[in-house]
Amino acid sequence: MTEPNPTRILLLGATGYIGGSILTHLINHPIADTLSITALVRKPYQASILKDAGVIPLLFKDLDDYETIYDAAREADVVIAAASARHEGSAKACLEGLSERSKTTGQPAHYVHTSGASIIGDWPVTGTRVDEKTYSDVSDDVFELEKMFEREEAGWSPVRSVNQLVVESGERLGVKTYIVVPPLIFGPGTGSFTLGFGQVHMMVQAALKRKQAVMVGAGSGVWSRIHILDLTSLYFLLTQAILDKKPDLRSGKKGFYFVENGTSSWKGIAERISVVGKKIGAFESEEVGKMSLGEAKEEFGYGSERDAEGVVGSSARIKADKARQLLGWSPTRGEGEFLEEIEDVVTAMFQQGEAE
Repeated sequence: MTEPNPTRILLLGATGYIGGSILTHLINHPIADTLSITALVRKPYQASILKDAGVIPLLFKDLDDYETIYDAAREADVVIAAASARHEGSAKACLEGLSERSKTTGQPAHYVHTSGASIIGDWPVTGTRVDEKTYSDVSDDVFELEKMFEREEAGWSPVRSVNQLVVESGERLGVKTYIVVPPLIFGPGTGSFTLGFGQVHMMVQAALKRKQAVMVGAGSGVWSRIHILDLTSLYFLLTQAILDKKPDLRSGKKGFYFVENGTSSWKGIAERISVVGKKIGAFESEEVGKMSLGEAKEEFGYGSERDAEGVVGSSARIKADKARQLLGWSPTRGEGEFLEEIEDVVTAMFQQGEAE
């Protein structure tokens, strides 16, 4: 009996924090035997490592390499894009390539796009917009919310505009689209190339430099959070549902999938950093200092105070109802693991600094 052809998956971002961890989850699961996974990479050594792991590497210049991305997507049944939430050109290349694939096979093609919870973010430091609502991907119309927020904050969020392009182009081209919306991500990555460096690392780095934990303003912003392994679990379940042709799987305008397991405030993170830092001798006291948006802009190398607030001062509260209800997704790592992560990062970065 002839075995069915493997499902072809193309992954963008395989050398990154999210994409590398997604790839590890896929290739370590028994489902890998039914898949042919291609990953776009920039460097030959990356290609060699992935080839040894059973992945088909494909060299490309960068995300602006439309032709290579388009050609790769044209050979894929599913594209998982985890390289950039705000790169319009690569999204267009994937969608247009997948559209051609669908015409060739007569079967639906699927595009899984990685976005971010800043799409519903608010601004408690400047008070530009303060919104304490927790948004659901089931009871709220995320597609229309994005459009409304973009009208109010025109041009600020390329993440929102790329999401809109993905949904609208997918509908026009006949490609099923799914947008995964992670919040603050924590935990070491499981890919071959990076463990990750996120907001917690940034705040710890600033604290160790100043010898005191710090927060922007009052630290009142609150973000939902998710462990990287729970995030990759959602990507896997979504991919499996696509492959199984799950009849109630939502796509397009209804295909936004929030990801979260609890919330944390910037003040709470800073206070945890202060406690751990004092315990290990990095700080003289547990007092938490404050920095202005101007100082945060300079400290973290952002182009504007608005960008700095978005990363370490804003709020983004979401509820992952759709994944729990439709995919049976059940995250297992929450507050305890997040506090452990902060302790691990403070300790590791302090010890590294001492060694240097």
